[in-house]
Amino acid sequence: MAEIADDIFSDAAHAAVELIGRSGARKLEIGFLHENVPMEEAGWYAHAQYRGARITAEDHTSPAAALEALARRILTGGRCTHCGGLVALTDRGALAYATSTLADGTPWNVEQAREAGQCRWRRAGRTWKRGCE
Repeated sequence: MAEIADDIFSDAAHAAVELIGRSGARKLEIGFLHENVPMEEAGWYAHAQYRGARITAEDHTSPAAALEALARRILTGGRCTHCGGLVALTDRGALAYATSTLADGTPWNVEQAREAGQCRWRRAGRTWKRGCE
């Protein structure tokens, strides 16, 4: 039980929960699929509920790993709310979907992504930081 508590209160988990809250999620759930197994074999998941949408990260080795994966999934393909750039999670650049719809209902295509530029996001301790800060 202490192992799970240490993981859930880690910097990575804290940063993910903060980011998920800032993204407008109305509900967050963390859980596991398999009982009576070591923590890393439990199949941890995390999902965030939005208006009419649910984003999920599944089959991870710990609660923090599931939360971190969910945070990264939320950021991938998104726009920075401060500078408008496409969120990049690595130095190799951002990932853009050919055609998609942003959370606010705005259509978004590759040409718009090119014009917007990029904003490199990083996890710094207990929070996610945007590159345009």
